[in-house]
Amino acid sequence: MPTDAPQRRTAWYLPWTLAAGLLFALLALGLAPLLGLNMGGAVPNSAGSVPWPVLFAGVFLCGWLVWWLLMPSWTRVSPLAGAAAGILAATLSYPVVLGFNQMAVSDTPATGGIQWVVWVAGLGLMTTGFAAAMALGLAGGILAWALIAFIRPHDAARNRPSRPVRTLSRRLRRAARVGALILAVGLTGSFVILSLTPVPVQGLSARPSPTAPAQSYEEAFAAFYAVRGAEGELALHKRCSSQLLTHGRKTTIAVVFFHGLTSCPAQGEALARSVFALGYNVYLPRMFGHGEADPDTVSLAALTAEHLVDLANSSTDLAQGLGDNVVVVGLSAGGTIVTWAAQHRSDIRLAVPVSPFLGPYIVPPWANTAATNLLLLLPNMMFWINPLAPVTAPQTDYVFPRPSTHTLAQVMRLGEAVMHDAAREPPAVARISVVLNEADVAVNNQLTDQLVNLWRARDPDVSTERLEFSNHLPHDLINPQEIFGNTDLIYSLLADMIQEAQE
Repeated sequence: MPTDAPQRRTAWYLPWTLAAGLLFALLALGLAPLLGLNMGGAVPNSAGSVPWPVLFAGVFLCGWLVWWLLMPSWTRVSPLAGAAAGILAATLSYPVVLGFNQMAVSDTPATGGIQWVVWVAGLGLMTTGFAAAMALGLAGGILAWALIAFIRPHDAARNRPSRPVRTLSRRLRRAARVGALILAVGLTGSFVILSLTPVPVQGLSARPSPTAPAQSYEEAFAAFYAVRGAEGELALHKRCSSQLLTHGRKTTIAVVFFHGLTSCPAQGEALARSVFALGYNVYLPRMFGHGEADPDTVSLAALTAEHLVDLANSSTDLAQGLGDNVVVVGLSAGGTIVTWAAQHRSDIRLAVPVSPFLGPYIVPPWANTAATNLLLLLPNMMFWINPLAPVTAPQTDYVFPRPSTHTLAQVMRLGEAVMHDAAREPPAVARISVVLNEADVAVNNQLTDQLVNLWRARDPDVSTERLEFSNHLPHDLINPQEIFGNTDLIYSLLADMIQEAQE
């Protein structure tokens, strides 16, 4: 009978190790929206969203395994060990869940997928990881306390050895508990420091334009060819030079389209033709570091928020000679440029940011400042996957396959500057129409909503057009080659907005 007692206690304990994994998994599902995780359907379909079964299974397995390793029997259960199990489960779940989802949805080479998982998991841990670790750690501590107080067999404590043997496994468990507590303190401390440190946005608001506004169509035309002359010295993709569609004279409206990150002016060619057919001149400028023919180029890493401001100013200056009224439209990072122009250029009639990239979907608004500072501080990384458009059609071979983390940080830095300025003064532009895609898993729409609210507090002429989730539109709403896109819908919407600008 005495020989069977430890076995019975161990067998009775096993369901509670599974219960710990279940508790951690359910808690993770509840925390997902707060932590900025996009919950998809039942099966993996996008690198930007995680199906709830994947999240549940990943956290459950991590939680159960860590709990069992730290507390393999009743005699090892303690609130401190339970808290450590929760912290380690939260930490391990980030790469496990994201890694499984990435393998299920992406055809990217293995090395690129690993880099993407490491980058996203690291960003998540350093920003929202402390909240997940604290929540699961607290839950683990409470569960362990409850097991000791109410459920553990009364004779378990009497069977604990009076002088524990210092085995290797015991030392490893102790090291894991200490490491988990250090990890929790480190994640919390780093988040606090990163959140309280102001993002360096000085000089972006008052940065002077590198050009002067064109006073005539001829000056605008000459300015365009100066741009093309400078681009002629670069090894650009054949479709990626700045483009100008002109009627040979100044029109009532001139439209400027800013392309998205890792793309080039070719992204807006079809849109430009549709707007040109309405009788307007259209200018498609190229963003700094973009459009090079060599896919291995690292030019993207040199882009700064200052480059984006210069592009906003010089393009707006050029457009003054192309139309009586200037309309600026931009997608993603191009939309971020438009938000800056809307805030600071009074010679624009209408600004249309389309899914502006103020921060990634995977980072909630309350952690965006920390994420921006973190990306600015960390060494730059370029990897073989595009976080803003994981899958592209073959016709979009001009898109860079190697985005840069510093480039993302610089676009986010510009977004922080716009938010900072919008909180202090009204936008300079006459009218703003924001287009948001509810199905977008690349940009954080909540940040855009915050910016819109800041603008509306000082200028009521700010409208928002929300594309319903049921449309299941991709992040790139402009390129007609994009899979699952609906450019007929988008082009019609933008055409109506542009035509209203002359009223």
